[in-house]
Amino acid sequence: MAPPPEASDPAYVTGAATLRSAKHTARYSKARKDDPGPVAPRGALPAEVMETCVISYDRSVHDLAPAVARLLKRAGPAVGSWPDPDRCGDLEDFVVPAQSLRDSKAGSCDEAQAHLADVVAADESRGGLLQSFDAFVCERVLPELKRRLAACGALANEHEPVRFWYQRPPTLRLQPGPSTRFVRAHADADYGHQHGELNFWMPLTCQSRTKTTIWLESEAGAGDYSPLDIAVGQVALFHGTSRRHHVPRNPTSSTRVSIDFRVGVEGYFDPGWSMKGTRADHSRMQVML
Repeated sequence: MAPPPEASDPAYVTGAATLRSAKHTARYSKARKDDPGPVAPRGALPAEVMETCVISYDRSVHDLAPAVARLLKRAGPAVGSWPDPDRCGDLEDFVVPAQSLRDSKAGSCDEAQAHLADVVAADESRGGLLQSFDAFVCERVLPELKRRLAACGALANEHEPVRFWYQRPPTLRLQPGPSTRFVRAHADADYGHQHGELNFWMPLTCQSRTKTTIWLESEAGAGDYSPLDIAVGQVALFHGTSRRHHVPRNPTSSTRVSIDFRVGVEGYFDPGWSMKGTRADHSRMQVML
């Protein structure tokens, strides 16, 4: 199927660029200046582990798209629908109502995001998103991360046990178009994320159709943003706590759908810390591998 042309009349011109399944917020707190910060016995993550890379996976084993499609159909009209309401089509064809992305002051965006977050968090059934996500993280992501830790000497070898904390549920993001809205450049440290955790970003829709991906700087403060060249069947690892990243507007009539999550590494990550002023932080699953 040929990618849709750019539209001259954007359908999304106000409110948020994306609808996301996260209630996480970070507000200013006067106590923040006295916050001692996280305790990381081993200091900063090794540079080799923080290096941006793309990890491929077998879609016949770890395809999360069908579970996401079923979840979106259950989520109802506040989150969106397909043109044919009786069937789940391609994720690119999913339509998010413009009113559900209105500015938070108007209420709709907060309400739709909270509803989507609740639907994702409740999807524990067999074959549901969370079961599929757990398998993907534990069978593909964490073993690869452990391999990278051993390769740079952070572990004696790949058999040495190490503890991880991965974000669960993950964040599901829907970015419809054509839109004038975009996600501004930011580093996740601005929102209370620690140096000892890594970002994973997993597209579920084709970049050739949505013309949209994450843009990431090469190192903290460089400002030399370049797009992540990543396809369905791959997940990108990057250090979003320090490296600023942004998402440009979606110029097409297709919706960009992605999943992202973070993983904290034992010795570098403090599971008991949260930045003063942070509300409804992401929950974590602890795994020893």
